[in-house]
Order: sequence, then C-alpha cells, then structure tokens
Amino acid sequence: MQGQTEEPTNGTTTAVREKRLADRIFGGDKVLWIVIAALAVVSLLVVYSSTASMAYKKVGGDTSHYIINQFRFMVLGFGVIYIVHRIKYQTYARYARLLFIFALCLMALTFFVGVNLNDASRWLRIPGTSYTFQPSDFLKVTLILVLARQLAKRQKTISKTPLLPVLFGTGRMTERQRRANREVWFETTLPLLFPVVLACSAIFFSNFSTAAITFFTCLVMLYIGRVRVRELWRLVRLVVVVLVLALFVMNAAGVGRAETWVNRLKSFVGIEQAEGSRTGRDKDDDLQVEQAKIAIASGGIFGKGPGHSTQRANLPHSYSDFAYAFIVEEYGLIGSFVVLSLYLWIFFRTIVIFQKCEKAFPSLLVLGLGVMIVLQAIFNMLVSVNLFPVTGQTLPLISLGGSSMLFTSLALGMILGVSRQVEEKTLDMKDPA
Repeated sequence: MQGQTEEPTNGTTTAVREKRLADRIFGGDKVLWIVIAALAVVSLLVVYSSTASMAYKKVGGDTSHYIINQFRFMVLGFGVIYIVHRIKYQTYARYARLLFIFALCLMALTFFVGVNLNDASRWLRIPGTSYTFQPSDFLKVTLILVLARQLAKRQKTISKTPLLPVLFGTGRMTERQRRANREVWFETTLPLLFPVVLACSAIFFSNFSTAAITFFTCLVMLYIGRVRVRELWRLVRLVVVVLVLALFVMNAAGVGRAETWVNRLKSFVGIEQAEGSRTGRDKDDDLQVEQAKIAIASGGIFGKGPGHSTQRANLPHSYSDFAYAFIVEEYGLIGSFVVLSLYLWIFFRTIVIFQKCEKAFPSLLVLGLGVMIVLQAIFNMLVSVNLFPVTGQTLPLISLGGSSMLFTSLALGMILGVSRQVEEKTLDMKDPA
C-alpha cells in the first residue's frame, strides 16, 4: 500500500544486527583494530621462528614453549584493549595524577628490589610468580595522561605564556617582574614540566633510550599543545646541557650505566677503544650489530622464507631487540616494508582520530600515545639496520615479552576508546576538574 515503508528483508536485518554486534565488540577505529591484528600475526610468526631452536635446547625439546607464552600474553593484551577501550576518557582524566604517582612509586621500587637483567635493574617481579614487568612502560603511559590533562587546561593561555621562567639574572628584576616570574614557575613550569622531569629522571638511570623516547614524545605533545617554538628551543637547550653534565658526572663516578652508553656511542661512530676499557656487554653489542648486518644482507628482496633463517642461532635477541633484522632476513625488504607500513599506519590513524576530536585532552592523549608507540618501533628498526646505537628497545606488539605487550595494549585501548567516543559523540561530556 502507498504510504507504508517496506520492511527490511531477513538478510538485511541479520546484516544490521551483525554490524551492531561487531560495533559493540570492536568499537572505535576499525582500521586500527585490523592493524593490531596484523601485527599480532607477525609476532607469532617471528617469535616461533626465532625461538624454536632456543626452546628446543632450554625446555627439553618443546619448540613451542615461547610461542605459547607469547600467545597467552597476546590474548591477555587483546583483553586489555577490549576492557580499556570501553572506558570513557573522562575516567582517565579523573585518576591521571593518582596513576602517575603510583607508577612513580613502582619505578622507585626498581632501585631497591628490582630484578637485574642484562646489566640493568628495570624489572619488578610479581609476588608469588616468576613473571616480571617494567614499571617504566606504565610510567610512560601515565605521564602522557598527566601532560595531556595539564596542557588541555591551559589551551587559552599557553601560546602567550613562557614555558620556562627566567633562571639567571633575577636579582636585577623589578618586584613586578619577580611576581610574573614566580607565576610562570607555579602556573606553567611546575604543572607541565615537573612530571616530565620526574618520569624521565626515574627512567634515565637504568634506560637512557626509553627516557629519550619519553622526553621526545612529551616535546611533540607540547608543540601540538600550542607551546611556542622558541620556548621549546629554550627547553631543549637546557635539557642538552643538563644531560651532558649528568653523563659526565655519572661516567666519572661510575654511577649507573653511563659507561655503557658512552661506549655504545663511541662504537657507533667508529672511535677506537682500548681493549681494557671494553666490557663484556660492549662486546656483546658489537656481536649483535655484526650479526644483524649479516641477517639483513642475506635477506635480500624477498627473504629466505618463514622458518628458514640461518642467523637465529648467531643473532642474540633476534626475538626482541633485533626482531626487525630477523624480519628482514626471513621476509626480505618487502616484508620489512610491510611491517614499517603497519606502524606508520598506526600513526596515521591516531592523526585521523586526533583531527576528529573536538576537545583538547582526548586529542592530545591519542597523539601522545601514538607517537610513543611508533617512536619505539622506529628506534628498534634504526638499531637493527645500524643507523642508531644499540638501545635495547623492543618492537611493540611483535617482540617476545609480556610487559611491553600489555602496556602497549593499554595505550592502544585508550586510543580506541577515544575513537569509540568520537563515533558515539560522547566527547562533549564534562571533563573532571
């Protein structure tokens, strides 16, 4: 009859219901979900091929030992992504400071009861288990939360306010200038930069490269958060001076891992070192670099194929720090380009989500987390192809290990949660004070 709408067919109704069910389960950016799944598949292929012989020797002939553990953490990681992406970003804002303080406390514990692995005390053991995790992974995420929130509060004034106060020559200031300088200290510098200094300093003593990635991520967030470029250059100059002095003092006093970092830099730039000044760790680094070069050179364009690596027995940490070199050997330049494209795709999708956000906090949060993940991946790749000194950074979502997998999943869950709220149009809900 005229005037009546045609009822949808059963097939159409079923398709709509399935789409709604998929949207409820996989909310947010669907392309990002696909990229995460693709990286998970790559991880299983890489971990099994690179650890099979090691597992056979260490676990009594069970070649699947490490891949089973990786699969368990992967399932747990997807569980973290699902749970976190259902949480509204307003909750993160409300508890950002408490989470940051908790992460700092965990980081402080590594200096007293941390587990020492690879000449560095970066891990904490979960009580009653043999599992360990790196508090620095959690600290990076909470720092981005805190910085995003502080920047969001200051969007109306940050482009006109100095980031750093006047540090020298305050004695010649008038009383009005001193008050203005104190206001910069307490209204801008301490709220924005004190958390960055605390986090990067806590990470720095045991892991220079992670501290550098964390600082650079914060620098990008400050730039996107409308801090003036000349203020950022002031900050960079100050950090470089403090960093050089800290490395000099630590190296002279034999504190921390400064000697290892300096030797790695010397080795990278080709400075000859006296045999007596080289530690066993330095020689291991050189071995890894040389074996990675062999793996990359033998991979060619198409690679040797899955499971046909000849370098896995010679390349230390082919399943973690040098996973990208292993990928080049087995899958060639084509496979390595696909993996690089997947990470760049993550960055592109975070930019898309950032552009769709209409509020400062979620947009800065998404971009900061995306930069953090992609920067870590790029550092791993640069080290693997000998374009950067050895750092010990893993390949996110691919390298063997539970700690990095779970906290990367936490970050991705937050990104997907914001994108889900963009679709549901709930970004305009009131932020907590």
